[in-house]
Amino acid sequence: MPVADKINVLIVEDDPMIGFDLSVELEEAGFNVVGVAPTVAKALHLLERQRCDLAVLDVNLGQETSAPIARALIAAGVPFVAVTGYAVDQCPEEFATAPLLSKPFQTARLVATLKRQLHQ
Repeated sequence: MPVADKINVLIVEDDPMIGFDLSVELEEAGFNVVGVAPTVAKALHLLERQRCDLAVLDVNLGQETSAPIARALIAAGVPFVAVTGYAVDQCPEEFATAPLLSKPFQTARLVATLKRQLHQ
């Protein structure tokens, strides 16, 4: 698939190893990863500069949540998938309408969920 046809995905994950693994796995699945952001500020910076078709958001980013990123994506009409180690009722309200995968999850499940989000 030519790069122009690839789906651009932003990964927001504060754990560098998980972020790296996810980026490799999503690239292997045919996505174009525009960046791995460990913080809200970095993610919002990338969103301003990159075309993004989808995003994977870790809900908890250490000292902050990815809720501001979720709000920006919702405003831009960009679908996203939330991943978390928390229960659904512990997530900020911005994640109420997004698919939620509990950590740990299988990459195949994430890929399938991302593809479903594209077609909604």
